[in-house]
Parts: sequence; C-alpha cells; structure tokens
Amino acid sequence: MNSKQSRGFTLVELLVVIAIIGVLIALLLPAVQQAREAARRMQCTNHLKQLGLALHNYHDTFGAFPAISYDHEVNGGDEARHASWSWGTLILPQMEQGAAYDLLAPSSPDRLHEAVNNATKLAVLQTPISTWRCPSDTGPDLNTHFGINNGSGNQSEDVEIATANYLGVNSQGNIDRARFHNGIFCPGTDVQSNSRRVVSIAHVLDGTSNTAMVGERAWMMQGVELGAGLIYGHTGNEDITNSHNYLDGFIAVVGGGKTHINTIDTCGSSCNDVDGRQGFSSLHPGGSQFVFVDGSVHFISENIDDNFGGPTDTTYERLLNSVDGQPLDLTF
Repeated sequence: MNSKQSRGFTLVELLVVIAIIGVLIALLLPAVQQAREAARRMQCTNHLKQLGLALHNYHDTFGAFPAISYDHEVNGGDEARHASWSWGTLILPQMEQGAAYDLLAPSSPDRLHEAVNNATKLAVLQTPISTWRCPSDTGPDLNTHFGINNGSGNQSEDVEIATANYLGVNSQGNIDRARFHNGIFCPGTDVQSNSRRVVSIAHVLDGTSNTAMVGERAWMMQGVELGAGLIYGHTGNEDITNSHNYLDGFIAVVGGGKTHINTIDTCGSSCNDVDGRQGFSSLHPGGSQFVFVDGSVHFISENIDDNFGGPTDTTYERLLNSVDGQPLDLTF
C-alpha cells in the first residue's frame, strides 16, 4: 500500500486563497471601471463633435446658427398650451436624420403641441437618438421630467419625448429669453419688438476657440433629478430670469452659467436662481464636457473659477459669453 496520499487544502489555506482572490478583485475592479468610463467619455466626446459639425453645416447653409426656437413667438400663443420646435429639430438634416425631419415637417403645418397628437410623428419624437445621449448617463430614453403639452393646457396630459443630454449655451448667467449675442443660442424672436434674431460666427467676438457652444446636463446626480433635456422642443417659451420656470420653456433645450458645474441645488429663486436644473453637469467624474464654436471638445472642471452675478469676470463666465471681450488661453 502506498504510504503517500494526496493532500487537499486545509481550511486555513482555502481561506487565505479566497482572501487573496478578494484583494485582487478589489484592486482590479476600479481599474476596470475607470477603463469603461474612459471609453464612455470618449464616445461622449465624439457625440459632441458630431453636434458641433452639424451646427457648422447648418451655419454654412443658412448663414447663422439655429436659434432656440422660432414659431412659438412668431405665431403668438399660450405658454401653458403651446409647444415649439427647437434647434435640435432644425439640425436633424445635418445629423443624417433627414427622413425624420421630413416626416416631422416642423411647422408645416404642425407645431410641436399638435405633432404629439399625431401617432406617426409621435413615434419619431419618442425614438431615442444615441448621438444626443451621453453614454455615462443613466436617464430614461423618454423624458419624464420635461413634458410637451398636447394643446390641452393640462400638465397631467403632457407627452414624454426623447431625452437629450446636450444643451445649447444661452448665457453666462440665467437662461434668459431676452439674451442676444451673449451665448450662442438666443430666442429666434425678440418677443418685445417681434423681430427676428440669430447668432452667426461673426457675432462671436471672443473667437471660436474661446467660446462654448453646447454642454452636458445629467439626468440625475446624487439622487437629485436634474432632468437632462429634450431633443425636439419645449412647452412655452418661459425662462429663468423673467419667469423662474424650471419645468417648462427654454430650460429643456438650453442651459445657463449661473450655477456651478455639477450643482445639485434645486432651490429656485430663493437662492438667487443658482439652481442645478438650469446649468451644466455630467456623470463624468469632476466636471462636464463642452463643444466649442470651433468644433473642439473640452472637459471643464467643476472647480473652474466662477462667480455668479455682476460682470463677466471669471473663467467659466468668459467661456460661456461670446462677446465679453476677454478671450482666454485654454489652459484651464
């Protein structure tokens, strides 16, 4: 009989092996997560570049960038009942979405609050477009935060349409429907004088490489629902400066700089409008990405120099203001 017998692991040895494996997994997991986030951030960068290119192609065709929206102001309307097509709809042909644009036929004749009652058009409005979504964001395909009124005036009947994580830059301060030649996206009509308004590259006095054009907004951060935005349009044309409206109006398609990047405060006018729902944010650690007017994409830290109110006198404000006369060396 062979005196040598096979020997298995003792309990202590087994526990040591399990502990070592656990330590290795704990060391490896953050690296895997970082690699995945790096890939998602790169994909987000590509999405912003595509938006920047589409906006430039639109500018080449029409001689100006698209405005926030047009038809609501021109045709008059009811803030609670009417909805307007926005800049996201206008650039669909430049984003290889010409078929969707032709089917929606914005304002020919349907305005957005009429289009959501058309089953064929609603199917397009509720179809997600990956180019408008940040891969790091966890928000739903259909936006339950910003609704589109169906013409009834009853907010409980608002219709959900596709979510967007990319919002146009309206102002270095609050979202403001009276803003012109400050951010790249202004209202298409001055509601006081009923005159058309557009912003072109010629209006970007600080230089195209010094001015942010489109930035990110997260769906949710630290359990606070910021709402991201919408691709196709918005209910009403209210803003933050005049109306303090954080549920309807321009906030669904543009953002303002009167809040720190990645702010989660939602206190409205009681905190001087410094409310994260109107600002820019992302789930990329430490900041948010923006595409500038020259088409380049930059990651801006949430710790960037900013100071709200008063003159444009901080780095973040200068990046969002196209005419402050204070161009920057992009070393932030």
